Amino acid sequence: MSLTQHRYIVSKGPQHDLYELADNMWGAHQVPQTNVIPLVDLVITHAGNNTTTESFHFGKPMIALPLFWDQYDNAQRIDETGYGIRLDTYGFEDHELHEAIDRVLADTAMRNRAASVGQVVRARSGTVRAADLLEKVVG
Repeated sequence: MSLTQHRYIVSKGPQHDLYELADNMWGAHQVPQTNVIPLVDLVITHAGNNTTTESFHFGKPMIALPLFWDQYDNAQRIDETGYGIRLDTYGFEDHELHEAIDRVLADTAMRNRAASVGQVVRARSGTVRAADLLEKVVG
């Protein structure tokens, strides 16, 4: 990634101590995604349900690199519906990721589409609705 002009925030996960990041990257074992995603231009994700949902919530386009289970379906839908680009997780070349990043950042229609969905999702106050429904079930 240091071959690009972009800056990256990396959630390094449980093997965080096994590798170092390039100069244009910052990362930690865990990153508070709901604090970070609103600040970024795009999200590179394995397309798990949490990150995918959070990216839609904050209106961010995605580059999806699925690893297993539901991630393949999520990544395919992200790509097919124009909210991001799916790459072959184990088969892409570095230049393909760099090109995908540049394409997403240059695609105003994709970024606007993602931002519009984010506005709709945030306006629905899902957490309030969920709490109300739970109170009905429990109460």
